Amino acid sequence: MLEQSAISRFAERHLMPDQVQVSRGSGEDVLEPETGDLVPAAPLIVYADKAGLYAHQERIRSSGSQDGAWVEEVRAGYRLLLPLDAPEVWENDTVLVVEARDEQAVGRTYRVTALGEVSSVPVLRTVWLEEHNRKPVAQ
Repeated sequence: MLEQSAISRFAERHLMPDQVQVSRGSGEDVLEPETGDLVPAAPLIVYADKAGLYAHQERIRSSGSQDGAWVEEVRAGYRLLLPLDAPEVWENDTVLVVEARDEQAVGRTYRVTALGEVSSVPVLRTVWLEEHNRKPVAQ
């Protein structure tokens, strides 16, 4: 039988080829000494290391039409895989893709939509994301 730590190492080695940066805004404003203006505080970087980013389609059913019929919508979502020793990621944290096997992912940012999943037998951390914006990559 495989040990939990062996499965974790396998997952990190084979499922987390990218580098991300997770940051958290404090919501506080600070005084800008040169202008005297209140500006948002710089975000706190809570994690900067390996991860795996995977697309996930989410189906949503709601009774949004005028005649009461159910409407089905498909939205793109993403799963972020992190090592077990990564700090807890909070809802509304921002994830920036710094390096990736898929060049088009570099520079994209995502918003964390829910607290990370937990398990009785944890081997990695799973965090759910939605795309926030896409920065153009310099050629």
